Amino acid sequence: MIGNDIVDLKQAAQDSPDSYREGKRYQRFLDKVFTQNEQALIFSSENHYETVWLFWSMKEAAYKVHVQQFGKRFFNPKRLVCKLISEEKGIVGIDDHHYFTSSTVTKDYVYTVAKLNLCKPHLSTIIASFQLCSIERQSKMLKIAFLTSVSKTKEMSLRELQIKKTAIGVPKLIYNNRDLPTSFSLTHCGRFSGFAY
Repeated sequence: MIGNDIVDLKQAAQDSPDSYREGKRYQRFLDKVFTQNEQALIFSSENHYETVWLFWSMKEAAYKVHVQQFGKRFFNPKRLVCKLISEEKGIVGIDDHHYFTSSTVTKDYVYTVAKLNLCKPHLSTIIASFQLCSIERQSKMLKIAFLTSVSKTKEMSLRELQIKKTAIGVPKLIYNNRDLPTSFSLTHCGRFSGFAY
């Protein structure tokens, strides 16, 4: 199983202006989302802002895997505990379950892929250039790019591939009206989107 998440750092800055990133409102946000240990790592890092969004991205990607695995949604970001192994690698624990993450941090975005199995290969692509698209259009373009990639790598007819959501909103890949056992994840934020499978 796989999950991914991307944060457009420019979009995140617009959504949380400098006045929000300081003082009581900022601390309430940190207390709601991050454990005390995570907050200590945020404040000791060279770039607090990037570290906040790195941990957020790790939590979101791992959450997607967890929901696929157990079929239950929840909202409790502090239940997801991040640990950094290196600048790119991490582990997110949710109760007794652990998810392995690989992250990319650039000046423009933070992108994380989470998996159950560290050794299982995957394909992951980041798509940029959605500056003028509506969220609906961006979502549609992302799905087309993902289905096109699956069609090429698995040598399947693009016309027979589709995405349907389960009762709890987890996307499933369908080919010729049958569920495929392909785990995948889609994400978009601001100017960027990505898929992993």
